[in-house]
Amino acid sequence: MVEQDRLVTLASKELQLVADPACGGKLRSLVSRRSGREFFYQDRRRAFDGGKGYSYHDIGGGDECFPTVAACRGRTPAGDFYDYADHGLLWQGAWQVREHGGELVMTCEVPSLNCSFTRRCSFQTHDTLRLDYRLVNHGGKPVPFVYSAHPLLAADGRTRVVLPSGLVRAFNYVSADNFGVPNGQWFDLPAPLPADLTGPFSLGRRTFVKLFSDKLAEGRAAVEYPDVGERLVFAFDTAALPYVGFLACQGYDSLADGHFANEFLLAFEPTTGIGDDLPTCIRTNTLKVLTPGAALSFWIRLTVERSTT
Repeated sequence: MVEQDRLVTLASKELQLVADPACGGKLRSLVSRRSGREFFYQDRRRAFDGGKGYSYHDIGGGDECFPTVAACRGRTPAGDFYDYADHGLLWQGAWQVREHGGELVMTCEVPSLNCSFTRRCSFQTHDTLRLDYRLVNHGGKPVPFVYSAHPLLAADGRTRVVLPSGLVRAFNYVSADNFGVPNGQWFDLPAPLPADLTGPFSLGRRTFVKLFSDKLAEGRAAVEYPDVGERLVFAFDTAALPYVGFLACQGYDSLADGHFANEFLLAFEPTTGIGDDLPTCIRTNTLKVLTPGAALSFWIRLTVERSTT
């Protein structure tokens, strides 16, 4: 482990990971040492306006979302009021970090919920980054939640996506100018406009979509980078993370000519629920509850493979 200017680096023969404990535990960079390919989206904005919302800070790299992804408020099934900010409570402060046996162990306390969140980063092999998680409820009340990994991935007009096998329908959480499927509705795959989901991508499409899979038997998806002959493969623990969110933004900005009109945003997001917020997870019957004293453990693996496509 190498630490420079508060950034922490963990490397194998094939990969280099850079984490930023001070910035909400962000996984800032994952680079192939063979090709030099950066797999995480890098936010190119030079300055941020200081707002409190998630979009007002550096959105690049990989963040963790708990107990929600989208901002939401309401009452839990037990009647307790909640009011959660955009992208949850984990990204808003510094995390503790230590090295242990070649692993990078990062922990965030969530005092308002009496919970702790721990992520261990290690190289399972030279080309596989393994992330092991443990979420613990230390308090005396149940905590309803949705957890989602939130890695934004590098993409361009050559990038291709491989959706999980066996995926025959998807939940359209929210979309703009895609293929006419209403928000909050299921639709069959393949989609009417497959390029909106799997590529090739184009900034000229000006589209945005956030989908969720149905329950998966196998947690595996991939992003192809033909320019360097590599693919980034996601594998995840479907016992705890039975769904995956998929984000594809191709030159879409709600301000039409805003910053993101010139950006690709792409993500596979292993998750506990169908929906980015508690109300949607209640409607889809996928809200999770961490009971007092309980813990939830799970894993995600990122593997770089050679690709011939």
